[in-house]
Amino acid sequence: MEGRTPLFAVDPIEELRGLASLTDPDDGVCAVIDLPVIGARGDGKSQFIIHAIRALHAHAPPLDGAELALNRDAMRLVLDPRAMRPEATPPGVVPHFTFRVRAAGLWSRLGRAGAARLAWRAAGVRGWFVAAIGLVVAGIAIGIAGGAAVALLALASGALVGACAALVARGRLARRGDVEVAFWDIAGEQVYSAGAADYYAMLGRLVDARRRRACELGRAYAFSPILICNPLTLGTVETGSPYEKLRQLLPVFGALDGDAVRALVAINRWAIVDPICARGALRDEVVEVTSRGRDEAAGPTCRVSREQVRVHCLDAEDGREGDVRISYIRYDTAIRAAIDVDRDAATIGYDFDDGPGALGGEARGKFLDWLVGLVPWQPGARDRVAVAVEAPVAPPVAARETAPMPAVAEPASRYAPPSNVWSRPTRTP
Repeated sequence: MEGRTPLFAVDPIEELRGLASLTDPDDGVCAVIDLPVIGARGDGKSQFIIHAIRALHAHAPPLDGAELALNRDAMRLVLDPRAMRPEATPPGVVPHFTFRVRAAGLWSRLGRAGAARLAWRAAGVRGWFVAAIGLVVAGIAIGIAGGAAVALLALASGALVGACAALVARGRLARRGDVEVAFWDIAGEQVYSAGAADYYAMLGRLVDARRRRACELGRAYAFSPILICNPLTLGTVETGSPYEKLRQLLPVFGALDGDAVRALVAINRWAIVDPICARGALRDEVVEVTSRGRDEAAGPTCRVSREQVRVHCLDAEDGREGDVRISYIRYDTAIRAAIDVDRDAATIGYDFDDGPGALGGEARGKFLDWLVGLVPWQPGARDRVAVAVEAPVAPPVAARETAPMPAVAEPASRYAPPSNVWSRPTRTP
């Protein structure tokens, strides 16, 4: 079986369990990515993880012990739509699910623009692409000037060079090996509680250990948090919601990895957003939404204001907050949904069938593009020098497992709360 090395002999944060069961691959991968998925109870963290695994066409590496048990539980949900939903993550436990995706497989599922960006970043064919673009531009310019034959030759040459670059890029990506992705299930209600510092310290230890080992083995590493936004749990302007609190903390956790400094917000239950934000409805109106899964009893009625959904779902845009770049994806967890709207009573019935869904359409492409964009495919000398300065002599593996990890300094948050502005019309997917 392929070799794997435990990064922690015991959990370094006594109040949290999860790092002691983590292992790191010895070889066979070109990059490792840690994705802590954060969300309040019932927001759909586990569901997002299952959807992401399906979208990645991920496979499990050779694991053992607790990691193998966790992965098997996840794969039951991936493969069996009738499997029972997992119970909420108990406080003090941070499970992780380790999967792999082939770099060449990402190429085929990214679409033309995403595949071109991946080839540019990871395959070392930038010169080819520049030549192809130059030939195409020259052909267009010559065609405008009246040299039709020469223009056609230049355009054909550009297309040929571009096609050759694509073939070379695919082959090089296939030789790179796999990308290993670890999803961490983080109980969001614990992140803004008295145990918040413990969760922050645990993720800091994780990033530090992973990055040191990545530098030792000469591979890439990335870390980025994912925050789940469920429109049904956004509450009212007066009551607020756990999502609002977590959203303000997201840049702090995103800054744990000083290289990637990126985060993702996944807005699920997108089918309910347009009915809530109906055109012509009062902004401050509170809507009562009753949701019911297929063959299940109706759930509790959620009271949510149209303005909360408009601000956090409809009008949210990609952008920077300080040094952290935050992206949004919008999708619906249900493979089928029926929505019954009563405008006069301000009530909405939402019947859904989750089934074996996956991220689809624009959300799938954007998620995959975001994921591969996290990876520093060409690690710079600056990173290697920095690690060498911090630790000129790498201790043996056994010593690293038992030695206490260095303290992680908490970076100051550069997040500034948004000003109170009116929501505006925006193009939705």
